[in-house]
Amino acid sequence: MAEKSQIAIYISLGSLAVSSLSFLFAIRQSKINKKNERLRAYDKVYHDASDLLLFHYKNAIEKSFTSEDKDLERAVNEYAHAHRLEQTFGFNIYNPDSLETDDEKREFNQKVRDAYHAFEREKQTSSFEEFINYQSPVFHLDNEEFSLRFNRLLAHVTENLSLFSPVIVDNWEKMRLLTPEKVKNEYLSLKRINEHSCEAIEEPIEDPYLRMLLGIRHEHRQLNMPLSKKWSEFWFNVSSVRYRVRRIFNKFSKRDRLDGGPF
Repeated sequence: MAEKSQIAIYISLGSLAVSSLSFLFAIRQSKINKKNERLRAYDKVYHDASDLLLFHYKNAIEKSFTSEDKDLERAVNEYAHAHRLEQTFGFNIYNPDSLETDDEKREFNQKVRDAYHAFEREKQTSSFEEFINYQSPVFHLDNEEFSLRFNRLLAHVTENLSLFSPVIVDNWEKMRLLTPEKVKNEYLSLKRINEHSCEAIEEPIEDPYLRMLLGIRHEHRQLNMPLSKKWSEFWFNVSSVRYRVRRIFNKFSKRDRLDGGPF
Protein backbone atom coordinates (compact mmCIF):
# COMPACT_ATOMS: atom_id res chain seq x y z
CA MET A 1 0.00 0.00 0.00
CA ALA A 2 2.86 2.33 0.90
CA GLU A 3 4.58 1.52 -2.40
CA LYS A 4 1.42 2.41 -4.33
CA SER A 5 1.20 5.72 -2.48
CA GLN A 6 4.83 6.49 -3.34
CA ILE A 7 4.26 5.66 -6.98
CA ALA A 8 1.18 7.89 -7.02
CA ILE A 9 3.24 10.74 -5.50
CA TYR A 10 5.99 10.29 -8.09
CA ILE A 11 3.43 10.26 -10.89
CA SER A 12 1.82 13.43 -9.50
CA LEU A 13 5.21 15.15 -9.19
CA GLY A 14 6.09 14.10 -12.73
CA SER A 15 2.79 15.42 -14.04
CA LEU A 16 3.33 18.66 -12.15
CA ALA A 17 6.84 19.02 -13.60
CA VAL A 18 5.56 18.35 -17.14
CA SER A 19 2.71 20.83 -16.63
CA SER A 20 5.15 23.46 -15.31
CA LEU A 21 7.50 22.97 -18.25
CA SER A 22 4.58 23.15 -20.66
CA PHE A 23 3.38 26.34 -18.99
CA LEU A 24 6.86 27.92 -19.17
CA PHE A 25 7.22 26.86 -22.81
CA ALA A 26 3.81 28.37 -23.61
CA ILE A 27 4.83 31.67 -21.98
CA ARG A 28 8.13 31.69 -23.88
CA GLN A 29 6.42 30.85 -27.16
CA SER A 30 3.84 33.58 -26.53
CA LYS A 31 6.64 36.13 -26.04
CA ILE A 32 8.38 34.96 -29.22
CA ASN A 33 5.13 35.20 -31.19
CA LYS A 34 4.48 38.66 -29.77
CA LYS A 35 7.99 39.80 -30.71
CA ASN A 36 7.65 38.37 -34.23
CA GLU A 37 4.29 40.11 -34.61
CA ARG A 38 5.87 43.41 -33.51
CA LEU A 39 8.77 42.88 -35.94
CA ARG A 40 6.36 42.34 -38.83
CA ALA A 41 4.48 45.51 -37.87
CA TYR A 42 7.72 47.54 -37.80
CA ASP A 43 9.07 45.89 -40.98
CA LYS A 44 6.12 47.19 -42.98
CA VAL A 45 6.82 50.84 -42.11
CA TYR A 46 10.61 50.91 -41.55
CA HIS A 47 11.64 51.49 -45.18
CA ASP A 48 8.99 54.14 -45.71
CA ALA A 49 10.06 55.92 -42.49
CA SER A 50 13.75 55.84 -43.49
CA ASP A 51 13.09 57.08 -47.04
CA LEU A 52 10.76 59.86 -45.87
CA LEU A 53 13.37 61.11 -43.38
CA LEU A 54 15.85 61.43 -46.28
CA PHE A 55 13.34 62.89 -48.76
CA HIS A 56 14.47 66.52 -48.59
CA TYR A 57 18.18 65.73 -48.38
CA LYS A 58 18.11 63.41 -51.42
CA ASN A 59 16.13 65.92 -53.47
CA ALA A 60 18.54 68.72 -52.55
CA ILE A 61 21.66 66.67 -53.26
CA GLU A 62 20.37 65.30 -56.57
CA LYS A 63 19.19 68.70 -57.83
CA SER A 64 20.75 69.72 -61.15
CA PHE A 65 22.49 73.01 -61.81
CA THR A 66 20.47 75.51 -63.87
CA SER A 67 21.60 78.69 -65.60
CA GLU A 68 20.57 81.06 -68.36
CA ASP A 69 23.90 80.16 -69.98
CA LYS A 70 23.03 76.73 -71.34
CA ASP A 71 26.65 75.92 -72.22
CA LEU A 72 27.64 76.57 -68.60
CA GLU A 73 24.65 74.59 -67.35
CA ARG A 74 25.59 71.56 -69.44
CA ALA A 75 29.28 71.78 -68.51
CA VAL A 76 28.60 72.07 -64.77
CA ASN A 77 26.20 69.11 -64.75
CA GLU A 78 28.64 66.96 -66.73
CA TYR A 79 31.43 68.04 -64.38
CA ALA A 80 29.26 67.07 -61.38
CA HIS A 81 28.84 63.52 -62.71
CA ALA A 82 32.48 63.10 -63.77
CA HIS A 83 34.98 60.96 -61.91
CA ARG A 84 37.17 62.74 -59.34
CA LEU A 85 40.25 62.33 -61.56
CA GLU A 86 38.38 63.78 -64.53
CA GLN A 87 37.36 66.74 -62.36
CA THR A 88 40.98 67.24 -61.33
CA PHE A 89 42.57 67.00 -64.79
CA GLY A 90 39.65 68.17 -66.91
CA PHE A 91 39.34 65.16 -69.23
CA ASN A 92 36.12 64.75 -71.26
CA ILE A 93 34.57 67.90 -69.82
CA TYR A 94 32.28 69.71 -72.22
CA ASN A 95 33.66 72.82 -73.95
CA PRO A 96 31.44 74.89 -76.28
CA ASP A 97 32.44 75.02 -79.95
CA SER A 98 32.62 78.80 -79.70
CA LEU A 99 35.81 78.54 -77.61
CA GLU A 100 38.78 78.61 -79.93
CA THR A 101 41.92 79.41 -77.96
CA ASP A 102 43.42 77.50 -75.01
CA ASP A 103 43.09 80.60 -72.84
CA GLU A 104 39.36 80.75 -73.52
CA LYS A 105 38.99 77.07 -72.67
CA ARG A 106 40.97 77.42 -69.45
CA GLU A 107 38.89 80.44 -68.46
CA PHE A 108 35.67 78.55 -69.18
CA ASN A 109 36.85 75.47 -67.27
CA GLN A 110 37.67 77.63 -64.25
CA LYS A 111 34.24 79.22 -64.49
CA VAL A 112 32.69 75.73 -64.52
CA ARG A 113 34.65 74.69 -61.41
CA ASP A 114 33.72 77.86 -59.55
CA ALA A 115 30.03 77.48 -60.44
CA TYR A 116 30.09 73.81 -59.44
CA HIS A 117 31.66 74.41 -56.01
CA ALA A 118 29.34 77.36 -55.29
CA PHE A 119 26.33 75.23 -56.24
CA GLU A 120 27.49 72.35 -53.99
CA ARG A 121 27.90 74.71 -51.03
CA GLU A 122 24.43 76.12 -51.65
CA LYS A 123 22.92 72.59 -51.74
CA GLN A 124 24.55 71.65 -48.45
CA THR A 125 23.39 74.79 -46.64
CA SER A 126 19.86 74.54 -48.01
CA SER A 127 19.67 70.88 -46.92
CA PHE A 128 20.46 71.75 -43.30
CA GLU A 129 19.12 75.26 -42.87
CA GLU A 130 19.43 76.52 -39.32
CA PHE A 131 16.24 76.41 -37.20
CA ILE A 132 14.42 74.41 -39.89
CA ASN A 133 14.43 70.61 -39.70
CA TYR A 134 13.50 69.58 -43.21
CA GLN A 135 13.33 65.93 -42.14
CA SER A 136 9.91 66.78 -40.77
CA PRO A 137 6.98 65.54 -42.89
CA VAL A 138 5.12 68.84 -42.35
CA PHE A 139 7.26 70.46 -45.07
CA HIS A 140 6.59 67.83 -47.74
CA LEU A 141 2.97 66.73 -47.42
CA ASP A 142 2.09 68.81 -50.48
CA ASN A 143 4.23 66.40 -52.55
CA GLU A 144 1.97 63.66 -53.91
CA GLU A 145 4.48 60.81 -53.62
CA PHE A 146 5.56 61.82 -50.11
CA SER A 147 1.97 62.28 -48.90
CA LEU A 148 0.94 58.88 -50.29
CA ARG A 149 3.77 57.05 -48.49
CA PHE A 150 3.31 58.96 -45.24
CA ASN A 151 -0.45 58.34 -45.14
CA ARG A 152 0.14 54.65 -45.89
CA LEU A 153 2.60 54.48 -42.97
CA LEU A 154 0.17 56.30 -40.69
CA ALA A 155 -2.70 53.98 -41.65
CA HIS A 156 -0.59 50.93 -40.80
CA VAL A 157 0.39 52.37 -37.41
CA THR A 158 -3.26 53.21 -36.68
CA GLU A 159 -4.44 49.68 -37.56
CA ASN A 160 -1.71 48.01 -35.45
CA LEU A 161 -1.34 50.55 -32.65
CA SER A 162 -1.15 47.91 -29.89
CA LEU A 163 2.03 46.47 -31.45
CA PHE A 164 3.96 49.74 -31.32
CA SER A 165 5.84 51.22 -28.37
CA PRO A 166 4.40 53.81 -25.95
CA VAL A 167 6.61 56.45 -27.63
CA ILE A 168 4.99 55.80 -31.03
CA VAL A 169 1.50 55.71 -29.48
CA ASP A 170 2.16 58.98 -27.63
CA ASN A 171 3.22 60.76 -30.84
CA TRP A 172 0.27 59.23 -32.71
CA GLU A 173 -2.06 60.79 -30.13
CA LYS A 174 -0.30 64.18 -30.29
CA MET A 175 -0.76 64.22 -34.07
CA ARG A 176 -4.50 64.29 -33.45
CA LEU A 177 -4.07 67.63 -31.64
CA LEU A 178 -1.41 69.29 -33.81
CA THR A 179 -2.07 69.85 -37.50
CA PRO A 180 0.90 69.79 -39.93
CA GLU A 181 0.33 73.48 -40.67
CA LYS A 182 0.57 74.41 -36.99
CA VAL A 183 3.87 72.53 -36.57
CA LYS A 184 5.24 74.04 -39.78
CA ASN A 185 4.36 77.55 -38.59
CA GLU A 186 6.24 76.88 -35.33
CA TYR A 187 9.43 76.19 -37.30
CA LEU A 188 8.97 79.23 -39.54
CA SER A 189 8.19 81.52 -36.58
CA LEU A 190 11.36 80.43 -34.79
CA LYS A 191 13.35 81.07 -37.96
CA ARG A 192 11.92 84.60 -38.36
CA ILE A 193 12.64 85.41 -34.72
CA ASN A 194 16.26 84.29 -35.02
CA GLU A 195 16.78 86.25 -38.21
CA HIS A 196 16.14 89.47 -36.24
CA SER A 197 17.55 88.55 -32.80
CA CYS A 198 21.01 89.33 -31.45
CA GLU A 199 21.52 85.83 -30.06
CA ALA A 200 20.30 82.53 -31.40
CA ILE A 201 17.23 81.27 -29.55
CA GLU A 202 17.12 77.48 -29.37
CA GLU A 203 13.59 76.43 -28.60
CA PRO A 204 12.44 72.80 -29.11
CA ILE A 205 9.54 72.36 -31.51
CA GLU A 206 6.76 69.92 -30.60
CA ASP A 207 6.77 67.82 -33.77
CA PRO A 208 5.08 64.40 -33.34
CA TYR A 209 5.16 63.84 -37.12
CA LEU A 210 8.96 63.83 -37.16
CA ARG A 211 9.30 62.01 -33.83
CA MET A 212 7.10 59.17 -35.07
CA LEU A 213 9.36 58.54 -38.07
CA LEU A 214 12.51 58.78 -35.94
CA GLY A 215 10.98 56.46 -33.35
CA ILE A 216 10.04 53.81 -35.92
CA ARG A 217 13.53 53.86 -37.45
CA HIS A 218 15.26 53.66 -34.07
CA GLU A 219 13.03 50.95 -32.59
CA HIS A 220 13.21 48.79 -35.71
CA ARG A 221 17.01 48.84 -35.45
CA GLN A 222 16.82 47.99 -31.75
CA LEU A 223 14.48 45.04 -32.39
CA ASN A 224 16.79 43.65 -35.07
CA MET A 225 20.04 44.29 -33.18
CA PRO A 226 22.01 41.07 -32.51
CA LEU A 227 22.77 40.17 -28.90
CA SER A 228 26.52 40.74 -29.34
CA LYS A 229 25.92 44.30 -30.48
CA LYS A 230 23.51 44.92 -27.60
CA TRP A 231 26.19 43.87 -25.12
CA SER A 232 28.83 46.06 -26.77
CA GLU A 233 26.42 49.02 -26.73
CA PHE A 234 25.62 48.35 -23.05
CA TRP A 235 29.29 48.32 -22.06
CA PHE A 236 29.92 51.45 -24.11
CA ASN A 237 27.13 53.25 -22.21
CA VAL A 238 28.51 52.01 -18.87
CA SER A 239 32.02 53.19 -19.81
CA SER A 240 30.75 56.57 -20.95
CA VAL A 241 28.93 57.06 -17.62
CA ARG A 242 32.11 56.21 -15.71
CA TYR A 243 34.07 58.63 -17.87
CA ARG A 244 31.55 61.45 -17.30
CA VAL A 245 31.56 60.85 -13.52
CA ARG A 246 35.37 60.87 -13.45
CA ARG A 247 35.46 64.07 -15.53
CA ILE A 248 33.00 65.82 -13.15
CA PHE A 249 35.02 64.64 -10.14
CA ASN A 250 38.27 65.90 -11.69
CA LYS A 251 36.61 69.22 -12.50
CA PHE A 252 35.54 69.77 -8.88
CA SER A 253 38.94 68.59 -7.59
CA LYS A 254 40.69 71.13 -9.80
CA ARG A 255 38.34 73.89 -8.64
CA ASP A 256 39.04 73.04 -4.98
CA ARG A 257 42.80 73.16 -5.56
CA LEU A 258 42.51 76.56 -7.24
CA ASP A 259 40.40 77.82 -4.29
CA GLY A 260 42.95 76.58 -1.78
CA GLY A 261 40.77 73.71 -0.61
CA PRO A 262 41.89 70.47 0.99
CA PHE A 263 43.01 69.06 -2.38
